[in-house]
Amino acid sequence: MGAPVVYFEISGRNGANLQEFYNAVFGWSMTATMPGYARIGDAGAITGGIREEKEAGAERVLYVQVPDLVAALATIESAGGKTLIPPTNVPGVVHFALFEDPQGNRMGLIQG
Repeated sequence: MGAPVVYFEISGRNGANLQEFYNAVFGWSMTATMPGYARIGDAGAITGGIREEKEAGAERVLYVQVPDLVAALATIESAGGKTLIPPTNVPGVVHFALFEDPQGNRMGLIQG
C-alpha cells in the first residue's frame, strides 16, 4: 500500500452535539484536547477528532501520512490540486497541511 490514512476529523457547527452523537451511535471515547476539539481513539484503530467549526459547518477530512509535506503538496499541485493550509506545526501534537483535490474535496496530510 502507498501512503496510509492515519487520522480523520468530523466537524460541524455544534461540536458537543457531534461528540454526543458519535459516542451514542458507535461508543467512541473522546478526550477534550482544546476548546471545541475532542480527540477520538482506542488502541488498534485509526484515531480522529471532532471539531466545532462555526463558519464552515459540516465537513469530513481524511489525513494521509507522508514523509515530506512540502514535496507532497508540490505533487498535489502539479496534479491539479490546491494547497489550502501550508505545512503547519502544532507543537507536541502534529505537523500537517490541508489541500483540495481537483473536485473540491478537502484532504489533509500528516508528516510522519
